[in-house]
Amino acid sequence: MKRTKKEKKNKENKLSFKMVVKDCAYAIKMIVGASPWAFIIRIIQQIMSTVLSFIVGTYALKYIITAFENGESFKSVALSALVMIGIPSIIMMIVSSIDGFVQNISFIKIEKKVLTRLYDKCTDVELACFENPEFFDKYVKASSEVVWRMWNITWAVSNLFATIIGMILYGSLLFTMDPVFIVFAILPLFGTFLKKKWNELWHKHSTEDKEHHRRAQYAQRIFYSSEYAKEMRLTNARALLLERYDRASDGRVEVVRKYGVKEMLLEIAQHGFQSIITNPLAIGYAIYRTLVTGTLGIGDCAVVINSVSSLTSTFSQITDRYYRCHEHALFYEDFRSFMEYEPRMQDLEGATSPSLGTLRLEGVSFKYEGSDSYVLKNVTLEIGKNEKIALVGHNGAGKSTLIKLLLRLYDPTEGRITLDGVDIRELKINEYRDLFSVVFQDFKIMALPVSENVLMRPREEGDTERIIDALKRAGVYDKIMELPNGIETLLTKEFDEDGAVLSVGQSQKVAIAHAFLKDSPFIILDEPSSALDPVAESEMYNNMMEAGENKGMIFISHRLSSATGADKIYMLENGEVIESGSHTDLMALDGKYADMFKKQAQNYIDIEENGGDA
Repeated sequence: MKRTKKEKKNKENKLSFKMVVKDCAYAIKMIVGASPWAFIIRIIQQIMSTVLSFIVGTYALKYIITAFENGESFKSVALSALVMIGIPSIIMMIVSSIDGFVQNISFIKIEKKVLTRLYDKCTDVELACFENPEFFDKYVKASSEVVWRMWNITWAVSNLFATIIGMILYGSLLFTMDPVFIVFAILPLFGTFLKKKWNELWHKHSTEDKEHHRRAQYAQRIFYSSEYAKEMRLTNARALLLERYDRASDGRVEVVRKYGVKEMLLEIAQHGFQSIITNPLAIGYAIYRTLVTGTLGIGDCAVVINSVSSLTSTFSQITDRYYRCHEHALFYEDFRSFMEYEPRMQDLEGATSPSLGTLRLEGVSFKYEGSDSYVLKNVTLEIGKNEKIALVGHNGAGKSTLIKLLLRLYDPTEGRITLDGVDIRELKINEYRDLFSVVFQDFKIMALPVSENVLMRPREEGDTERIIDALKRAGVYDKIMELPNGIETLLTKEFDEDGAVLSVGQSQKVAIAHAFLKDSPFIILDEPSSALDPVAESEMYNNMMEAGENKGMIFISHRLSSATGADKIYMLENGEVIESGSHTDLMALDGKYADMFKKQAQNYIDIEENGGDA
């Protein structure tokens, strides 16, 4: 029987002791691997702090009061107190400063190690994961909270060691004076189970808040993003986004209302055990023994009152540290869940390196996960080793999805894709994908120098000449050399006010330059000329044809004039290949391709006849 969504969430909000220990061990292992001294120094600092606090706050206090009761001179008491309080204070100051210095460096190292692993995993999982809201939420939670949650786990664990030492010190002292005081110190433990309830409630609270928070952040990001600046000023998108932002904020308020009162009551109940029950009882009993029965000295009374409070605190801290670990582990589970996810698209056992040959789609159909509609239906086509293929058709025909299947960003729902007769699922994924140079329609320019945007990899010797050649082939070299630092000019102004902001067409040419630079046997161009004028488009395709003379080439274009030079054209409609052949063959067929081509040609003729006005 399937668990309901609510049952599943409730299970996720509850962790066994074994799971909490496992998560803590996992976190500490990662931290020790990144910065071994961080955890060790933190434990030393916490234990020393506990021991020295006991000496200063309890032993020194008992000595001073007892010494005055026994009539010792002020000078003798003051000197002894100075030694007992001053030396530990100096030691703690030094140790705390060293700990702070080490922790600052260690946090950066740990953050680097953890997030590097997270980012590696992020690029390993299949593309479909990022179209799954539940999975994407896990990634957002993992990336936003894992480092400080992990850091707090180590703090809680190291503090637990120190707290146990404190429990032994204060417990031994009280036991020798009167075992009854131990009972008073234990009483607050009956309220600590409320902390576990609070943790579980807070995790539900945070999880439900996350989606609303993400929606609010999206609206915020749009308002200050340069990519949307024009739309925000020329449309009423501002009002639309503010409405969405208000809705998300109201959602967050509702979540607080849903859980806030329960959290508050649990917290009041938890702290009430100590402040209302334990301390008054312990103080009353100590005063009774001092003033009524005379069985406890004034110095011992002061020490008992202080020690009961301290022992109560240590007992509470032990359980509190566990429940803090429990709280962090609830969130840490999202990180572990993400990191331990096994990608469905990975190298099979015995996967082989690809060999060049004909690329074939054999009866390929595809639908996205969770959808009942097929985007592609029974598509069969082939791309020879050095063949130039054009995919044409209206928007939504399935052209870009077909490209994603060729690149093995997705696997077909039905049918198969082969390279040189071998199913591409039997090939090593990274080696297979490396056979392609790709320029997508929705290309992205990064806040990096021009050279690195062209390379899209770490630099190697001899790359400068290749970058320049690629920029020239893409027709953007002259423009780049006008920039302050040429090919080393930083693009966008995100990190440099003097960074260059290229036009969409120029940016697209930089993206195309990457395809020229990468020496791959197949070139894929998914609407690479969408931001180029017809002259620049013609020049780009001529350059591409020349550069790809000995390569297989697949390109998608709405401008059918660019398809005329292809060896074979496949026209798609509603996910199916409805026509295929050379331009001459399809024009002779006088079908949908010919009709579309003639209409586009007529548009150009009309523009010419009207003096170039569209």
